[in-house]
Amino acid sequence: MSVDYLMWIPAAALLVLLVLTLTAGALISLFRTGEVTGARRVLWCAVVLLLPVAGAVAWLAVLQHSTRAAAAGEPGADPVA
Repeated sequence: MSVDYLMWIPAAALLVLLVLTLTAGALISLFRTGEVTGARRVLWCAVVLLLPVAGAVAWLAVLQHSTRAAAAGEPGADPVA
């Protein structure tokens, strides 16, 4: 019986850990921000949970963009979409 497949277990475990950490960080960030409430928060939560990597990266990118726009004082800087 070949055990060559066992060498991939640590890499797979690390990948799962990274995805879970990214998703948890995005969800924590989502619930800590006061700019998103109600239906938008539920929508973002669904996106992050259904598309863990893409949703989390999208949320963090939108959050960073809105934070930078607000810090720069851009007129009409919309809160987090």
